[in-house]
Amino acid sequence: MDLSAFAHLWILFSLASAFFHASRLAVTKHLGLSFSAEVLTFYVNLISLAITLPLIVWNHQFPFHEPRYLLAVLCGGVLSALGGWALNAAIHKSEVSLVGPMITFTPGFVILIEWVLTGVLPGAVGVLGIAFLVAGSYILSLSDRRVGWSLPFKRLVTDPGSRLAVCAAACFAAASVFGRIGIQLSDPLSFAVVVAIVNPLVLFVLFTLHDRGFYARIFTDQTRHQARPLLVLGGLFALMRIADQIALSLTLASYAMAVKRTAGVFSVLLGRRFFRETHPIAKLIGSAVMLLGVLALTQG
Repeated sequence: MDLSAFAHLWILFSLASAFFHASRLAVTKHLGLSFSAEVLTFYVNLISLAITLPLIVWNHQFPFHEPRYLLAVLCGGVLSALGGWALNAAIHKSEVSLVGPMITFTPGFVILIEWVLTGVLPGAVGVLGIAFLVAGSYILSLSDRRVGWSLPFKRLVTDPGSRLAVCAAACFAAASVFGRIGIQLSDPLSFAVVVAIVNPLVLFVLFTLHDRGFYARIFTDQTRHQARPLLVLGGLFALMRIADQIALSLTLASYAMAVKRTAGVFSVLLGRRFFRETHPIAKLIGSAVMLLGVLALTQG
């Protein structure tokens, strides 16, 4: 599936990915009281697989004979799964207000990893746009007034949760770069299906090794009672993944992942609409800075 004719629309797919990501976080907030982070993460990936699997009827370019493609599939699938696990562990070991700021630096890791693996760097305007998006996302993540501007960095030394969050950001960054490599050798929808297959397998192994009773907590009465919101959550995750892969097929991974950070802006809007959250000055400033970043990338 050749989407090169729509390359100029990459930012729309990245924004769509950000919206679906923010929406799934809102649903996760609703389900977080009913399931552990591990069970919820596993179900999200399993349902996403069920939704994306039919795509192979129309798109089935799987060049497993290509060593680079096989490497991209394995590394992309494993790293994204490890990133999700590291993020869950970080949230359990630390405060969300300290974990969130560390995740915002994912685009910075992408620039470095993309340069090492592919030799590609964004232009000057692109770097400026990414910097604005990272800065705005960081400001948005500091919505808790008890958290100072430098506290997340200081806690890197003493707080294991903050260090795990940095590991998660690095894993997500590397997974996006490997994803772009794999997509260039096949197509975005085929690659989305392959990664959707790898993720739940890796997560099941990781969670079972971490907790031998994990499999017993997957099938419970609570699962049947919450089937509908779980399906919604998995659907949003699948849509986010598809939008991600299409965006990665049209532009640099650093650009796509930077624009995805606008999920923070969508979270502010959704929080206001569904959870009656207020809009502190910091959130408004962060949103404005991120919009400047998006504008800069559209000019790059």
